[in-house]
Amino acid sequence: MSHYANYINELTGSTVVEDRYGFYQYSIFPEYLYIDEFYIDPQYRGFKEARRYIREMAEVAQKHNFTYLMGGVQLSNLNAASTLTLYLRNKCKLFSAENNCIYVKISIEDALSLGL
Repeated sequence: MSHYANYINELTGSTVVEDRYGFYQYSIFPEYLYIDEFYIDPQYRGFKEARRYIREMAEVAQKHNFTYLMGGVQLSNLNAASTLTLYLRNKCKLFSAENNCIYVKISIEDALSLGL
């Protein structure tokens, strides 16, 4: 794990998982797993790595007996439209919008079936 991943964990309590394709970061809340961030290196985009990341987070959420994952897209994100599109193409549903953020939700069942 990188120093940055250790720093994020120490600072926020979030978990960061890194591999050669990119990384994802999540937080555990009482009722769900929240997808804080994920990033796929541009050379690996289009190879379904984002789906694999969502499936891996769903496996963690399932171990906590959660029924869904949540994620959010900050509208100030330079890639907000493409990030939201990625979520929606991968079975996520719009949940709410507030404070310049659009929140999405996906069931564990749907997340585990991505890309299979």
